[in-house]
Amino acid sequence: MLMLVICNPVEDADLEAFRRLVPAEAAALRELKARGAVTDAWSPGRPGAVLMLDVSDEAEAASVTARLPLVQAGLITREIMQLDRIGLLRCAPRRPAAA
Repeated sequence: MLMLVICNPVEDADLEAFRRLVPAEAAALRELKARGAVTDAWSPGRPGAVLMLDVSDEAEAASVTARLPLVQAGLITREIMQLDRIGLLRCAPRRPAAA
């Protein structure tokens, strides 16, 4: 099941502490990617991240992300959203070519 996770710094986060933990956070994300839990990750160009997880349910997404160093340090919040296909992009029947 795909989960989108939006991570934002907590209000008044200690940005120096945040920066110190970034290498550990990156290592943790690489480990999760190697295990198949994280399928992709993006930076918003500022502290924070957007993660795509492939996990069994929202509880697993919460558990997986709870172990991230920035979460454990109380420096980021997480918003977890289950993603479901909407079916609008499925192939429509082809129209006959114009004569």
